[in-house]
Amino acid sequence: MSELVKVSPKGLLTLPKSIRQQLNIDVGDYLDVTIETGKVILQKVDIRPKKIDWENEDD
Repeated sequence: MSELVKVSPKGLLTLPKSIRQQLNIDVGDYLDVTIETGKVILQKVDIRPKKIDWENEDD
């Protein structure tokens, strides 16, 4: 799938709805941005708070 998007004067771009739906990208999600051989690659990442084991915490 390929879509043409335009970069705004502030460097922002909008991912088309069809791409967001296909990749299950929602408001507030994080994307990892990398560059590989002249291409920008966006990957959805799951960021969750670490679970803390309070019972084994040293006082």
